[in-house]
Amino acid sequence: MPSGQGNLTGDIDPTAVPHGHWDSFPSEPFPMYDGTKSIIYRSKDRRVVVGMLREKGKDTLVWPTDEFLYVTQGWIKIDVEGGEKFTLHPGDVMVMQKGQTITFECSEDFANVAVFIDMEGKGTFP
Repeated sequence: MPSGQGNLTGDIDPTAVPHGHWDSFPSEPFPMYDGTKSIIYRSKDRRVVVGMLREKGKDTLVWPTDEFLYVTQGWIKIDVEGGEKFTLHPGDVMVMQKGQTITFECSEDFANVAVFIDMEGKGTFP
């Protein structure tokens, strides 16, 4: 598989291994947060999606899936309802659990790589 090409079907062929720089995969508009999104990998059963997001703005959500987030650019302020408030910068990680209520605010240049885990197999991805 060429560098920067996503495996969108979960193909296990050894030639279908997605690889490349975090922002080299094809992107599409992500209008909800005035940004873009890319899918790097989607499992066959749709329970796991690896993607890259560029987002702006602020919102409060009840998290729809478990998510591992790795900040690659900018910053994101996080306020977990009933928990901590903190700011993540490039190189920082966090895990959000399905059902948590989280308020977040992203810098204008915020970008991240995330792994979404949906045990119900809906393949939920923003």
